[in-house]
Amino acid sequence: MRRLFAVAAICLAACGGPPTQQLAEAESAISDAVLAKKCAPEEYAAALRMYAKAERQSAKGDYDAAESSARAARKLAIKARNKALLRKADCLAPGNDPTDLSDFLDPAEATDKEPDPGGMRTVFFDYNVYDLTPTARKTMADNAKWLLNNPGAKVMVGGHCDRRGSTEYNLSLGEKRAQVALKYLVSLGVDRNRVAIISYGEEQPLDYGDNDRAFTRNRRAEFSVRP
Repeated sequence: MRRLFAVAAICLAACGGPPTQQLAEAESAISDAVLAKKCAPEEYAAALRMYAKAERQSAKGDYDAAESSARAARKLAIKARNKALLRKADCLAPGNDPTDLSDFLDPAEATDKEPDPGGMRTVFFDYNVYDLTPTARKTMADNAKWLLNNPGAKVMVGGHCDRRGSTEYNLSLGEKRAQVALKYLVSLGVDRNRVAIISYGEEQPLDYGDNDRAFTRNRRAEFSVRP
């Protein structure tokens, strides 16, 4: 009987409780990435959103999902820190003000309206893949042409997924989608230094519906153009 109680206790400790350690590790990684608040704000904000999601899931008792989200938040924070260190010299130069994070932290930021990317159009992907479709390649050719005609513009490519799949899987898939878009732009003559990428996974749906139309719209790469 004692053995049964011991096994039950171990199972409860290992399988049933809040992911306290993973949340603490994510929080620590975010604290270590404070430089990213200025030097890699998109990545820093993505880590904050993912951590907030992990906390909400844990509070609701969805511990497996919370653990996955906490691990993803830690990875995002580490990536934000590393990117901030690479940009440190430029972003801390005199005259550079911290970036306003309000655009990134609004939990109700997704809408049914297509974003205005300043001349570049969103491309969409088939389910669970990151290959560019023939239609996407044509759109990418137009996007590359716009960038070549506007040599002062830089672009952030955001990779997105529908909500199916785990948090970590969707972050990885979103990054692959952003990467393939970046590589295609470069293959068409766009300077690599003008293009940055970020994965949002499932965190910024364009359509909150629960049907094929919504899933199709959410599998995408978006282009945020900056002067």
